[in-house]
Amino acid sequence: MSCCTCLDENEQLLVTSFGGIRSVVDGPGCEFVNPCSSTEKRSAVVLNMGQYAVIVNDENGEKRCEYGPSVVWLGPREGVDKMSDCPSIQKTEYLRIRDGTNGDVRNVVGPALFKPGPYDEFDEPKKAYNLAMNQYIRIKDQDGKIRIVRGEQRVVPEPLEKVIGGVQNAVNIDTHHAVLVRNEDDGTLVLLTEHGLFFPTPYQQIVEQQEKIVLEEYQTVVYKDPTGRFHYVRGDSDMRDFFLPPFCELVTQEWSVDLRKEHKQVEAVWKFDRRPSYMNYEFNCRTVDNVELCVDVSFFWAIIDVPLLIEKTADGPGDTCTHARSRIIQEVSRLKLLEFLERFNEIIRGSCIGDSFYEERGVQLISVEVLKFNCASQATDSILQDIIKETADRLKKKERQRGENEVALSRLSGEIEEEKMNKELIELKKSHLKTEARIEGEAEANKIMAYLERVTGKDDQTLDSNEALKLFMMLRKLDSVQALSGGNSQIYLTPNDVNLSIGQMFPCGSSEKANFPF
Repeated sequence: MSCCTCLDENEQLLVTSFGGIRSVVDGPGCEFVNPCSSTEKRSAVVLNMGQYAVIVNDENGEKRCEYGPSVVWLGPREGVDKMSDCPSIQKTEYLRIRDGTNGDVRNVVGPALFKPGPYDEFDEPKKAYNLAMNQYIRIKDQDGKIRIVRGEQRVVPEPLEKVIGGVQNAVNIDTHHAVLVRNEDDGTLVLLTEHGLFFPTPYQQIVEQQEKIVLEEYQTVVYKDPTGRFHYVRGDSDMRDFFLPPFCELVTQEWSVDLRKEHKQVEAVWKFDRRPSYMNYEFNCRTVDNVELCVDVSFFWAIIDVPLLIEKTADGPGDTCTHARSRIIQEVSRLKLLEFLERFNEIIRGSCIGDSFYEERGVQLISVEVLKFNCASQATDSILQDIIKETADRLKKKERQRGENEVALSRLSGEIEEEKMNKELIELKKSHLKTEARIEGEAEANKIMAYLERVTGKDDQTLDSNEALKLFMMLRKLDSVQALSGGNSQIYLTPNDVNLSIGQMFPCGSSEKANFPF
């Protein structure tokens, strides 16, 4: 009796006989198997495009590779050890492969679809080194020798070579930039300042890129040479722009920048500015009547001697403020609060200005001003604020009264000036009236003289002077009557005045006419 087994496409029957002998039957189809034999149905290995399989023979341990696209039928003693995709290497990549049988290493450079061998070992593809014109890489081979590869190119290291430090940029050396290089073969340090693009040699290491130190007229820098000697360079000297020499270092101080100068916040200073500047400082002091004050002052100070500053102190602002605080505390401790309020600026200036302590450390304290102060105790501070408010109100009232007085004086001065101007105007008008009256009188006199000369002439029709004067008076009266009659005025005359006037005006009878010479 036998058993029948049906196989589909891509199926395989593994038959093991009673004696342990294995055989395979590939499908599709039907196979009759001895009942004493064991069977195992298994699928064939189907490989797509870009896939591979490592097949191992368990009889002798040999391996072989199959690549897709294909269908792989395993032998009776074979099994699949590994099945994977073939590495796809891009144009900018390479794959480092090690042969497991002899340890040889080789590179496969893309673009390529790599089909590995049964004993090949490899990792993920690596990027090739695409170097620009200003880039380079440092490569060490299996013997420890180092070489420099410069761009512009694509670089794939040899299988046993190692890239040290990755892609590095060359250094641009110009007027304001240099490079400090250490020669590893003899250990020397060299500062290179020749203009151009610098690529190191295989045994040169770039220690640092230096920027030229350029000083303003008011700046000073200090550097220490290999022997420990200090060198001072001023901005107003010939060496106002320079590169720091090899084995030298800049002298840097840490200056306190916090308000109380307690060295909690510091600033690294290596360029010392000799210009005067302002610096705020806050501290506490106590008066003789046990009132604690918090005082905020502003120092106007300057560096006058950098060597003394470097030699005597490591924190110029901190030492200046600390010493000034000590002197101010001593002075304030001998005064009462009201005395301090009356002349606080004078007290603090007198405590600080003129002390030789500052010049001994290369600084000059030019002036000190109190910005504000208040009592440390809230209750005392409230009383102090009331006192300050009363003082301010009193000063405000004085200023207001002074202003009102100045306004009143100004108004009075204005009135005086106005009266003086009125006086000058009246005198000027009087002068004009006198001049007009004199001119009118002279004109009238000329008119009378011309009349008298005319009527008292030497011809036969002339009158004597008395008759001429009477005639002139009568004409003037007649002018007056005509002037009155031409307006709205009224005149009242007595009979005597009428008879006189008519008699004077008409000395002849009504039927007679006066015989005048004109």
